[in-house]
Amino acid sequence: MTSAVTVEEEKGQQEQAQPPAVEGKDLEAVRAYMLQLLEEGRGEQAIEMLLDLLGQLREEHSSTVVRLKQALRQLYGRRSEKTPANQLQLLLSLLTWQQSAEPEAVPATAGGAQAAAPVAPPADAPRKTPKRPPVRGAQALPAHLERREVLVQPEAEECLCPGFGEPRTPMGEEVSQRLELEPARFFVRVEKRPKLGCQRCKEGVAAAPAGETPLPGALPGPGLLAQLLVGKYRDGLPLHRQQAIFDKRHGVRLPASTLGDWVAGASDLLPPVVELLKQRTLADALLHTDDTGVRVLDRDDARGIKRGHLWPYVGQGGNVFVEYTPDWSGTGPQGVLADFRGYLVVDGYKGYQALFGPTSPRIEVGCWMHARRGFERAYVAGDARGGTVLMLVQKLYAVERQAQQEGLSPEARLALRLSHSLPVYEELFGLLEQWAPHVPAKTPLGKAIAYARNRYVPLGRFLEDGRVPVDNGEVERLIKLIVLGRKNWLFLGSDAAGHRAANVYSLVLSCYQLGMDPWAYFRDVLPKLGDTRFPASRLAQLLPESWAQQQAQQR
Repeated sequence: MTSAVTVEEEKGQQEQAQPPAVEGKDLEAVRAYMLQLLEEGRGEQAIEMLLDLLGQLREEHSSTVVRLKQALRQLYGRRSEKTPANQLQLLLSLLTWQQSAEPEAVPATAGGAQAAAPVAPPADAPRKTPKRPPVRGAQALPAHLERREVLVQPEAEECLCPGFGEPRTPMGEEVSQRLELEPARFFVRVEKRPKLGCQRCKEGVAAAPAGETPLPGALPGPGLLAQLLVGKYRDGLPLHRQQAIFDKRHGVRLPASTLGDWVAGASDLLPPVVELLKQRTLADALLHTDDTGVRVLDRDDARGIKRGHLWPYVGQGGNVFVEYTPDWSGTGPQGVLADFRGYLVVDGYKGYQALFGPTSPRIEVGCWMHARRGFERAYVAGDARGGTVLMLVQKLYAVERQAQQEGLSPEARLALRLSHSLPVYEELFGLLEQWAPHVPAKTPLGKAIAYARNRYVPLGRFLEDGRVPVDNGEVERLIKLIVLGRKNWLFLGSDAAGHRAANVYSLVLSCYQLGMDPWAYFRDVLPKLGDTRFPASRLAQLLPESWAQQQAQQR
């Protein structure tokens, strides 16, 4: 009976020990409660509770500061996540001074070196090669541009010598060059096909077949359809803006609904070549993927709009295809990558985790761009330790720049990484292991540490194979092109429009990877895809990579 009463009393004391919430006027309640604890001789308990409250407030304050700075950065600051090296050097020099004054202020690494050691770069650190001065003037004009020579004669009175009255004779010439532009213009292609017959037998009529057209029976030619696709999906010009350009600048009035029908019709021609492009991409040994959201009109949704997703998959040699999914479920990438074998570069999205395992043919590769991002947020929030990690990550990228500048083979690149990047990698994670027990999990630095530690092995894959990249920048750069269009056309009309957009983006982004003109590509390929007589055995010739090789051979 006594023990039962004691347990109840302990429970009552624990319930009384819970401090009031710190909100506005509740500060007075907290003050009164702490005074009560002190009067009861429970000073240690009061101190612990105050420390807990301060910890909670610090986490909330750090989170608020990060969100505020990110919002201000989006409105007024630069979008780049690169942190200036001189800024980090100043931070780390301050850390070094603090370490000399307080040796235990910053934990030491596993080898005994202080965390701020990377202030002075090592003697063997790769040096930046000086940039060549840009070519200016007429020398900067591309050689492939058409040159139109115009002869400009002097005035008639200048052609006679004022002293002797005789004609002046040529003695060389002065040449100046100007870069000019002729705006795109509409024209009507009138196709006449003579019919030929025999006057004697009066039987049989010969006539040339109609020219290739992507949409039989429709008004637009392949050049106009190519412009609509490239304008919307590469240049970020929604159809209503293209409509206004056609009307105001060229005097051609076309309803927006008609332009939409033409874009849909042209997009519906693309699935055969996109499917083949998908097969080629998934056959590569290294694949990048990520996703970006798009707003999609949906009558079944209470808000009238939902969030779909576009998933670019980037292979090697310019192969890119894009998938659309009506939601953010992991079943989308899991279905696409079910048969993929090789290295897969991804971020920390949980939907990818089902693709990996001890017996999986897929090898997860982490992205240092995503891992770095969390420490950059911590640094912006005022945590100097985030700057220490940023400096170490800069060293990893310095090695990659050196390998790129020297044009190293995968084997030589791996040897360079093992010599220079591996010690940095071990030092970085050594710091994270020391900091983790002492950093609150919900702070920006705590979240960044957890993200990196959970991906210790994937983030080190680049130390296993020289072909493996350090980040997912290959797909991040392509997603920026999609974001450019999304900011302008704002939303997709339906899930069907989402699939059409994915097909167009597959070819537009492949052209971008290969450095091709997407308009020239669509102008040539669309008529062939619309021709029912075009043999399926030649479909591979229409892939962007194959098409680029054909164009190079014809030059």
